[in-house]
Amino acid sequence: MNSLKSFVTGFFLWGILEGISAQNKVLSFSMPDGVGTLRLGIIENDSSRWLDEKQTQLHIDCHPLSDTKGFILEIENKREDITLGWAFGGCDAIAPESGIQPQYCKDNVFNIEGTQVTIYHGKVMQLKVTNLIVPSASSIRLSDGHKQDTPLTLFTSGKKTDAPVLAATCLIRKGEKVYFCAYKQNAKADYTDYMLPELFYQEKQQP
Repeated sequence: MNSLKSFVTGFFLWGILEGISAQNKVLSFSMPDGVGTLRLGIIENDSSRWLDEKQTQLHIDCHPLSDTKGFILEIENKREDITLGWAFGGCDAIAPESGIQPQYCKDNVFNIEGTQVTIYHGKVMQLKVTNLIVPSASSIRLSDGHKQDTPLTLFTSGKKTDAPVLAATCLIRKGEKVYFCAYKQNAKADYTDYMLPELFYQEKQQP
């Protein structure tokens, strides 16, 4: 599976463009320079689990961006209200990864302003920047990348760690659509959350 131009059902996710790998029924999407992994899970009361390729609760559709390296992801909930758990990190990976590896989290710095997340990663003299837009209903915490057994384990792990990642919960109502967008900012690619539905529609129409 080499193209992001496909319907994605279920998973474990991040980054994007040219690399897609599937291991242990888990899907991952990675940018060529290894800018991290976005992981998706489901939270039900006090239990939670990460999504794999066979999940059926959510309709997930992902497309690459035309004007920059990056992707836009639409998640549609066609069932009852559900709480999504998501995590992002591992931005110093040098190749596509099937998960958030703690060793690639050490130098990751997150700046959160509402739905906009700016990630600074890499060494000081070789600093890289990646932008991430997340659903507005997300409750975000800095968490411990060593503790990823379940979405709730990560979300409640605390921020004292040498492997920082973002972890969040996000309520998705029945019939609601939410969006994630990860990208490298440039003159043509400078997005905000309200632009994402139209951006998704435009990218979906691309051949």
